[in-house]
Amino acid sequence: MKRTGLFFVCLMVSALLSAQEVESFVHRQMETYPQSRLLDIYKSCFQDYMGAEHLVSDRQKVKAYLDEELETTSIDALMPWYYEPCGIDGHYVRVSLKAVKENLVTEELLLDAFIRSANSMERPSVESWKGQWHEIIGIIDRMDLHLPDYAEDKASLDSILSLGKYAISHSAEYREAYRPHYRIVERGIFEREIKPLLESRLMIVRIAEIEVFPQHLEAYLKAARTVGAESVRKEPGVICIFPNQVKADENKIRIVEIYRNKEAYEHHLTTEHFQTYKQGTLHMVKSLQLVDLQPLDEKAMPQLFKKVW
Repeated sequence: MKRTGLFFVCLMVSALLSAQEVESFVHRQMETYPQSRLLDIYKSCFQDYMGAEHLVSDRQKVKAYLDEELETTSIDALMPWYYEPCGIDGHYVRVSLKAVKENLVTEELLLDAFIRSANSMERPSVESWKGQWHEIIGIIDRMDLHLPDYAEDKASLDSILSLGKYAISHSAEYREAYRPHYRIVERGIFEREIKPLLESRLMIVRIAEIEVFPQHLEAYLKAARTVGAESVRKEPGVICIFPNQVKADENKIRIVEIYRNKEAYEHHLTTEHFQTYKQGTLHMVKSLQLVDLQPLDEKAMPQLFKKVW
């Protein structure tokens, strides 16, 4: 009896976690893309589950379509991100054409990754996806989101699935608001071949959240000011190291750090002035947390820093 009861509790916890994951994804979707309809939530979920919408048999045709999309899409029209995970589990990743437009990855690499992702994975059956969506929509129903045309979209999706189909386009509202231009890449391929290129060339922006022991506060503040000034003065790849105190608690320090790319950051860690700071303040620091950030508009940063003075 105890074993049966324990098994039942485990099932209930598993279901609860599943519901929490769905709810967390939906909330992220609506916070990031408030113009989304149920169709757009569905699309991200089936991309996560099924991958690309079709097998790719004609490489030249797919390349021609990508060429045209790159030629007719301006960088300013693209979303600020370079990639984002699909759906609830992120088995697949949306890679924005922004990465190609800004020469972070080549068109050929993205094309090849997309084609291999579409062709190499064993595609789940539409029937299995239908069952998965049934679970997801049951949770979404209980969330009572008040999405526009919710009942109409839900009925339309049921009709598509009943015909043994699953692929749809983004809603007109989503396309108008966000102009999505991306390719779906399997997560393993993305992490091995594309993500390292993006991370090696992308700007690193973070906030170091530090708490200092009160008896060492003055010594720490002096060390933080020194390393910030020397880093910006001596290192071309350091754009900003800007220490601040929290007004409500002077022992809490927040350092805004901006590095031109990963290489610049890694070089910074080897410099004499950073090592002097790091080794000299180890005993002063009670806690340290590094919070990585994603700039919404890197192109605006040169103008922003120019206007400081």
